Amino acid sequence: MVKIKLFFFFLILSLSVTAFSRAEVVSSLWQTQKSQHFIVYYQGASSSFVDELISKAEDYYNGIVEELGFRRFDFWSWENRAKIFLYNNTDDYQKETQREGWSGGVVYVNKRVIQTFIGQGSFFDSILPHEMTHIIFREFIGKNIALPLWIDEGIACSQEKSNLASRMRLARELVSQNKYIALSEISKLSSLGDSIKPDVFYAEAASLIVFLIHEEGQSGFLDFSRLLRDGTDWQKALFKVYHFTSLEDMEEKWKEFLLK
Repeated sequence: MVKIKLFFFFLILSLSVTAFSRAEVVSSLWQTQKSQHFIVYYQGASSSFVDELISKAEDYYNGIVEELGFRRFDFWSWENRAKIFLYNNTDDYQKETQREGWSGGVVYVNKRVIQTFIGQGSFFDSILPHEMTHIIFREFIGKNIALPLWIDEGIACSQEKSNLASRMRLARELVSQNKYIALSEISKLSSLGDSIKPDVFYAEAASLIVFLIHEEGQSGFLDFSRLLRDGTDWQKALFKVYHFTSLEDMEEKWKEFLLK
């Protein structure tokens, strides 16, 4: 079962264009290493760690755009490369970003920036692909498109390969025991309150996106994303591409998919 504590490692997603740290300006504090799609800024990290970070980031980038059907759209090449700021430890990170103690990092979608720190066991397998997916998806559809939380988070969680199998198992358990959150209810959520268990929410959100990609493949998800980008309401976009007649119809088909 997915541990509830994983929720607290997820990076904070920011759409703000003004809230970026002053560290970007003080470039003399940082060493840099570049690849096709990334510039990594670091201070005390070893060269082997930075090499691994760049290798995994490039692999994740290619895998994410392939799975979502975005392959032909090369978002971050060269002058548009994403930036990863890698702090030495959690104290330096919190001092610079003013984030809470549980935060594993922060993402600024408009600036293609990830700020994080060394020493997180879940960074390579969970945090990095999760937050890269947030940026890639939002760059495609637009930063200001209103969506229920399950779509944004489900897409990101679906790319955390190390956690996906356990999330799918939990989603199946929830459905088989009739303990899942109804799609009409989960679609109302724009944040997680105390009444929603994060592990339940993330498992359900991830499984819904896996279901959609399974139903119509990459081309279908691309069509859905294009409709969102063009301003179509998310429910209308779902119904048009996936031929659902209602959220209840989608929910029934999702449950059938999980229980096959």
